[in-house]
Amino acid sequence: MPQNKIHTNPSIKNFSGSALPPFTFSLRTIACERHPTRNEDSVLVDERTGLVAVFDGVGGSAAGEIASQTAHYAALQQWRRRLRQFQPGRKVLTFPEASAQANFCGLLEELIYDADDQVRTEGARRAGTDDLATTVALAVISRQARAGHYTLYYAHVGDSRIYLAREKEPMQRLTKDDGLLGKLVENRIIDEENALRIDQAQTAGQLSDTELSYFRLRGGITQALGGPLPPTIHIDEISIQPGDRVLLCTDGVHDNLTDEEIEHILRSTPRDTTARELVRHSLNRSHESRSATIRAKPDDMSAVVITCRF
Repeated sequence: MPQNKIHTNPSIKNFSGSALPPFTFSLRTIACERHPTRNEDSVLVDERTGLVAVFDGVGGSAAGEIASQTAHYAALQQWRRRLRQFQPGRKVLTFPEASAQANFCGLLEELIYDADDQVRTEGARRAGTDDLATTVALAVISRQARAGHYTLYYAHVGDSRIYLAREKEPMQRLTKDDGLLGKLVENRIIDEENALRIDQAQTAGQLSDTELSYFRLRGGITQALGGPLPPTIHIDEISIQPGDRVLLCTDGVHDNLTDEEIEHILRSTPRDTTARELVRHSLNRSHESRSATIRAKPDDMSAVVITCRF
């Protein structure tokens, strides 16, 4: 069944009586129409503690679903275990605060390595095969010492993405896919400008025959959790400002929609409907004929949008 949760009540109080941090979280995830009862994506939104993630199971079978669910559960459980160490004695866990003891980049690395290990062991046991893997894009919001200031720590493996839409600035893609186009750039076969142009193409006429072959293979990822080698985890951080919107999405969204279309939806829709609109537009695009666009791609589709309200 599709998930479409929205958390928008700024008056909810935590156990100490203080207002929850000023963020709205909305999510939407749907299974591919070719296997409507099996969603190989998994979405994690723990709005009280500021942990958000999307996982996209790889394999085109029940193993993909197990991989994403296993990584989801492992990351959430490890996050809560570590938060209890930062917040001893609290009955209700809340957004973590920055401190000399809190290395959030290291913590994200720990979460993802643990999820990778669980996919290789528990996931493989459940699936009955070791041929399973999942991407991850994960973010944590931390409260800074100064009131009203927050930092987003984020990490990813694979081709699930994180975007930032900030007022009066162009939208930023915060992550770089572990995929074919990135490998072509790394090997100096194409440059980053042309890789982006190929990735954002809408019709075959915009590309040469060679570029079109690159476009059609762009979904091939070079690493994932549960893969044959431990992942290289990409980690960074950025401050969060009033009005910012952060999107985490699987390739079912960003393969169907261009970055320009994603940005328009992020900026033009109410915060409680943005994730739903992104998935709706992605689904509509997936129904278009290949003669109209080369982007049409049936897939599981997941989006989480975080809006900073203060």
